[in-house]
Amino acid sequence: MELVRRGGELALLDELLASAGGVEGAAVLVTGRSGTGKSALLDAFAARAAQRGARVLKACASPAEESLPFGVVGQLLSGTRRAAREDPYEPGGGPGALHDALCALGGNGPLAVVVDDVQHADEPSARSLLYLCGRLADTGALLVMSGRPDAALPLPLAELFRHPRRVPVRLTTLSEAGVAGFLRGPGAMDAETARRLAADWYRFTGGNPRLLHGLLDDHRACQPVRPARPVAGTAFRRGVVDCLRGAGTAALRTARALAVLGDEATLTLVARFLRVPERAVAAGLEQLDATGLLDGGRLRHAGVRAAALEDLSAEESGLLHARAARVLYDDGAEPPAVAVHLVAAAADGAAGTSPAWAAPLLTEAGGHAMRAGEVRRAAQFLRTAYRAGGDEQHHGMLETLARAEWESDPAAVIRHLPALERNLASGRLDAERTVEAAGLLLWHGRAEQPARAAGTLESSVPVLELRATIDYVRPGAVGEDGGGPDRDTAAEQVLESIVHGHAPPPSVAAVLTLLLHAGETERVAQWCALSAGAGPAQTTPARRAVAAAVAAVVQVRAEAYDVGAGHAERALDLMSPGAWGVAVGMPLAAAVRAATARGAYQKAERLLRVPVPEVLFRSRAGVHYLLARGGCLLASGRARAALRDFHTCRDLLAEWGVEAGEAVDWRGPAAEAVRSLAAGEAGRDPIAVLTRAERRVAVLAADGCTNRGIAARLYVTPSTVEQHLTSVYRKLRVRSRAGLVELVGGRC
Repeated sequence: MELVRRGGELALLDELLASAGGVEGAAVLVTGRSGTGKSALLDAFAARAAQRGARVLKACASPAEESLPFGVVGQLLSGTRRAAREDPYEPGGGPGALHDALCALGGNGPLAVVVDDVQHADEPSARSLLYLCGRLADTGALLVMSGRPDAALPLPLAELFRHPRRVPVRLTTLSEAGVAGFLRGPGAMDAETARRLAADWYRFTGGNPRLLHGLLDDHRACQPVRPARPVAGTAFRRGVVDCLRGAGTAALRTARALAVLGDEATLTLVARFLRVPERAVAAGLEQLDATGLLDGGRLRHAGVRAAALEDLSAEESGLLHARAARVLYDDGAEPPAVAVHLVAAAADGAAGTSPAWAAPLLTEAGGHAMRAGEVRRAAQFLRTAYRAGGDEQHHGMLETLARAEWESDPAAVIRHLPALERNLASGRLDAERTVEAAGLLLWHGRAEQPARAAGTLESSVPVLELRATIDYVRPGAVGEDGGGPDRDTAAEQVLESIVHGHAPPPSVAAVLTLLLHAGETERVAQWCALSAGAGPAQTTPARRAVAAAVAAVVQVRAEAYDVGAGHAERALDLMSPGAWGVAVGMPLAAAVRAATARGAYQKAERLLRVPVPEVLFRSRAGVHYLLARGGCLLASGRARAALRDFHTCRDLLAEWGVEAGEAVDWRGPAAEAVRSLAAGEAGRDPIAVLTRAERRVAVLAADGCTNRGIAARLYVTPSTVEQHLTSVYRKLRVRSRAGLVELVGGRC
């Protein structure tokens, strides 16, 4: 790491080295938290000292060599002639071996002894350094050491850190002005950019030089984008990990506790999480704060939290989240706050640690999330609850889970449909769960079991919703009286419950389409406007898609084709065709009608190639789809195919006993298709359908030639002529030569 904003400290070391070489030795102890630049300062000082002709002996203590006697002393003397005559690694050399070696080197100019991370020095080396501190005047050397001030040290090192002859140099994190100076450094940024970014970079790093270097590396890696805000990439995360490791085990464990607990972290909860006294947590927090990783007692941002947990295995992460869930549950935290950790624990493979209270709490948290409109989160909670719960807890839970999944992606419910049908058939569900399960089945076109269940329920608004949905998917499936005595009043009740957020979403498409089916376009537009101001629970992806589809139908019906096409496109973008189920007929019919009206026949053809479920053509939405498809076929010159679609609408409406009102009027388009076919027949060459051989036979026969005469002129047998004439009569739909004369006479 390059030296950052440490010119004053470096100048002090240079001055002390000069005085040590001329008069007497001196000892300097550089302290600072992890990442504040202690090693960078020592490296820079050693390089400058060597450039100025000083003899430099360097060593770096390591936790891995704490048990190696004289390991640090050995590093210092490994390049000297003294090491060749007397091995300082041997304990028999005693603590004075280093002092004697430096005395032997003295008198040949300035001498700098540099020891980094001295808190990790082995005990014999620590005693040697302590011995040296009291006799530096004999050597004329400058001893420069660095260490962490909060380390719990054994006696030799503890005395070394508080030696009365040491010169303390304390490094701290940079101020905002210091960060601006760092950003103006060589190869970083221009002065104006540095001034503009300094505040954000300071808040992001706390002024920690190591984190600033990592952030700068990530900033450079983003070129040529040049982001205006800090980017926590690989280099930054690596810097956080290095700082945490350097801060010690206690600080690392505290950081992980803060990362897992997140916004719920307090001093008490962190202590319970770590199973240590609060005073021990306070010490760890102090270390992290001095390192610049904390802001207001919490880790600065998501990048720091992610880095704190980066080295954990999935199992370790799962166990931490399971512990966090337990701590928060015991503290009485809100269900969603606990549920987040139960979900994370299950995802990381710690599902076996789920306590008995997990499934009920996750279910409650799912309800909280649903009411807040956080449907993906709700589905996550409920999915984990379903997996964690036993057979008894599964009863009724599947319907709630499937409903939450429907809100975010109705296609996700498909895998639950067989189980929902079994639950509905069992008769064990209460009225609310029955309506919910039936609605989800109906969305995907499964009407048989919901129709049977609807007949067992007492009349209520949810039951009216269910019956309206059944009538939408399979008209007549609930009988003549299945929808109640007043279908219009029922629709109003259902729409009121939709606006107030009580109705299950599949009913929205059903009821509004029933009104559209009856030609109540203005009424539907009014309800759409009311539902547009609904709360967050009504702004789920599925609800937005249905609202866009209904708006598309309304606008196209009002001949606002451009606006309607935009709504239809948005509806199809919000949900895939497979997720729409039977209701896919709504946005597709509107989109096809809009494209046809604007003459965009190729686009309409592409829309008609979108796969739709077969059951669509047995539903009310299917009638609108068939009318739209027939209109497109008719406009593009395929009147016969269009007429088939219009006649299919006729047959469906007749089967359901429904009058062909304005919204589902097939008669007008069918009459236009018939006129188009008749005009085509009138203007067509009647013998164009014949083969070349049949045409020659037909012309000669219409001219009065006998079969034998035709055979002689065409050099074929009379039986061949008879076969050709039979085919000609069939294709031209005539029964004699007289009819043939009317169609092809005079063409010889």
